[in-house]
Amino acid sequence: MLKINYCDYNHSNPDYDQIYRPLGSGDYLFLFFITPMKIKIENNTILSKENAFILFPKGAPQEYRAVKKFKNSFLHFSAEHDDFIEKYNIPVNQIVYPSNTEPINDIFKQIYVEFCVKNIHYIEKADCLIKQLFIEFSRQLQSSSYGLNKNFNLFEQFHKARVEILTNIEKDWTAESMSSLTNLGTSQFYKYYQHFFSRSPKSELLEARITKAKYLLKVDGLPVNQTATLSGFNNLSHFSRYFKKTCGITPLEYSKTKSVDK
Repeated sequence: MLKINYCDYNHSNPDYDQIYRPLGSGDYLFLFFITPMKIKIENNTILSKENAFILFPKGAPQEYRAVKKFKNSFLHFSAEHDDFIEKYNIPVNQIVYPSNTEPINDIFKQIYVEFCVKNIHYIEKADCLIKQLFIEFSRQLQSSSYGLNKNFNLFEQFHKARVEILTNIEKDWTAESMSSLTNLGTSQFYKYYQHFFSRSPKSELLEARITKAKYLLKVDGLPVNQTATLSGFNNLSHFSRYFKKTCGITPLEYSKTKSVDK
């Protein structure tokens, strides 16, 4: 569990102010520098631009100073285990620039409100919000690692295409119709899709279709032919073959089993 020790949102210090904790703060410190800062890391002074982030681990020296104006959001927190760093793939003692700070900033605000109000189930809510913060942060860093700061519009275009495909799986998607969502040729579309999402559009689409088919067969109790159509399979025999290949049993056999796949 992750626990808030102290936090603030869009907090301002005097101009040129400096924070110096040679032994750290006794907990983790996650910082969002809204204004440029000079940060000292392992005896090296690094000048950060605005909208920079850094996670100081427990025991690490914390030394940073505003270039002029001092404005930041910060979160001091404790963790039962240190595995959250590896789980969310968060760099420590390193300045990073996520591709889009708005959703991260919004979660920072929610954490600050929760910390101030401490409503019912505060501990559980705070834990969820910090994990949500790191999930969003990790996703943004993944986008940045693909060079999307230089070509973020392309990623956004593919993200919208992916959502369009996976929320309309009943449509008769072809390589051409999918690639047309990005105005790219099919080979380029497949190349970038694999690069951005580590999956091919076809494999993701088929997986989503089988997942929906399982739900329709088991929960809604629909017949196999109707399930196939609603799941985006126009050919019943193809649906049955692929379903058995994926699930090990036929759609009809699956509909008669007792357990429900999650």
